[in-house]
Amino acid sequence: MKKNKEKTIQKTNENSVLIWIGLITIILLGLFIYSNSHDCSFQFDDKHNITNNETIRNISNIKEMWESNKSRIVPVYTFAINYHFSKYNVGSYHLLNIIIHLIASCLVFWIIRMLFKSPVLKDHSLAKHQTAIALITALMFVSHPLATSAVTYIVQRMASMVAMFYLLSIGLYLKGRLTKEKAVLYYSLAGITALFAFLTKENAYTLPLAIALIEIFFFTTKNIVIDFKDKKIIFALLGTIAFIAITLSIFSFSIFNPIAPSSLNRETITSSNYFITQLGVIVKYLQLLILPINQNIDHDVKLTSNLFELSTLLSGLFLVSLVALAIYLFNKNRIVSFGIIWFFLTISIESSIIPITDLIFEHRTYLPSVGFYLIVSCIIYQYIYSRNKGLTTALFVFIIGSYSLLTIQRNKVWKDEISLWTDANIKAPNKVRPFLNLGYAYGNKQQWDKAIYNFNNVNRLEPNYHAAAYSNLGIAYWAIGQKEKSMENYSMAIKVDSTYADAYYGRGVCYYYLNDQDKALQDYSKALKYLQRPELYFNRALIYSNKKMWNEAITDFSKAISTTPDNSSLYYNRGLAYGGMNQWELAADDFTKTLELDPQNKSAATNREFAFSKLKETANKK
Repeated sequence: MKKNKEKTIQKTNENSVLIWIGLITIILLGLFIYSNSHDCSFQFDDKHNITNNETIRNISNIKEMWESNKSRIVPVYTFAINYHFSKYNVGSYHLLNIIIHLIASCLVFWIIRMLFKSPVLKDHSLAKHQTAIALITALMFVSHPLATSAVTYIVQRMASMVAMFYLLSIGLYLKGRLTKEKAVLYYSLAGITALFAFLTKENAYTLPLAIALIEIFFFTTKNIVIDFKDKKIIFALLGTIAFIAITLSIFSFSIFNPIAPSSLNRETITSSNYFITQLGVIVKYLQLLILPINQNIDHDVKLTSNLFELSTLLSGLFLVSLVALAIYLFNKNRIVSFGIIWFFLTISIESSIIPITDLIFEHRTYLPSVGFYLIVSCIIYQYIYSRNKGLTTALFVFIIGSYSLLTIQRNKVWKDEISLWTDANIKAPNKVRPFLNLGYAYGNKQQWDKAIYNFNNVNRLEPNYHAAAYSNLGIAYWAIGQKEKSMENYSMAIKVDSTYADAYYGRGVCYYYLNDQDKALQDYSKALKYLQRPELYFNRALIYSNKKMWNEAITDFSKAISTTPDNSSLYYNRGLAYGGMNQWELAADDFTKTLELDPQNKSAATNREFAFSKLKETANKK
């Protein structure tokens, strides 16, 4: 009896050591393969969500963050935390992304080990290899290059973070399910982490179904019978109904509304044509999981409405076959069956009947990929390990090593906008957005010839459609001294989109420097109808001042000051306008404010002295 107890303790200690070795291996591998991502620049949607997002500038501004993005408030707030401590230092953003990825990977390891302790799997032939299978699955998860789109791509922290909370909630639920003691505590914590998942990204709303899936696959040893006298069934049904009601109250049926044509898609995106298109997209995701080559930030996928188009039909038949296989394998191989259903369930929010403007994005595979890795690791262990342990080890080393090298290489592509969009352009040469974003990137570096080349390619592929391309050609041509071409392109942008404020703004600047202040004034005023920016108010105010329309000038200077109160030039020029109206006290106040912000401004000091002399002169007359 004593020897058996000692053996049990020894085995437990050995398992604990193996678990810690596994976790350390996962973390070290993750840190190694993402060590070259710390200086990758802000990319693509990072600008809208981080660098140009005013709501995250103040860490205490939770209400405004909530109102701007209720369904993703948790990651938005983490961006505010990053900004609070490091402003635009990308290193801190990447560090947090990597930590989230490592936690998610460790959770995969934890969950799979617990699944093998469930009633269905505890006596399975693979249960004795549970730690090894869990480790291999987690190592594939942490190293697969598809994960770069959710880890190296900063804003897609949303995808990795929702996966982290999603997996943590499932892990805590499993812990409560397998542990008699403190089960209520674990269930409560699972509920709290589920709430965080729901507030991170919308695909978390499959979580209750994922838990139901785990119950059916791993805790149901008998035939599934729905007994409405069973209190558990009643509570489950009531909980499902309540969850659906809450979900619809948050999103409503408007999520199924068609998306109007845009610069990304020329056709209206409906639930039906989006679903048909996703048949091919999901097959593409599976191909990238199996063979992760030709990754792209912006795959060239066309919207299709024809279910009977050969490629679409074959994709649909393939996916139906996978679902049929999962059903067939339910009683024969629960693990493979579960992995297939998990993939389809967790990708269903973004790849089903809810229209989304972007038809494909690699980061959407982050959570679904867990099912794929579990299938691969279990199949190799089940069918190869017993015959050839050395081959099994070599195979896993090859797979994980290949993934790791591809991830390191993919991180190099994410280094900056030019490398990322050049890669996209090579792989999708007939797609507009890579040319457009390359044009922006080269323009930001003032490499105008390359910017012009890319914007012209936008117009070559889709002529008379992209106002942004024409407007940016206006900037580039002006920069290289081709003023007539600049004006032509600004005018073309306005012809394409009569509400395009940047084109009016750019053309207004051209008119101003060509001494046509009346036309400049007209363009600034039109721009301000669609976009209220401080520089527009400032430019228009300067023209009003030149025309000695002092009231109008002061109004515009004041509007600019309300949004940029630290700009000394605004106070200085408003002071001049007040002087033009002989309002010397207000002029003196503005010159004083100018000197507070810019003590070296000699003109402000001179004009303040002049204003004081005018005030003194007025006082003496009295």
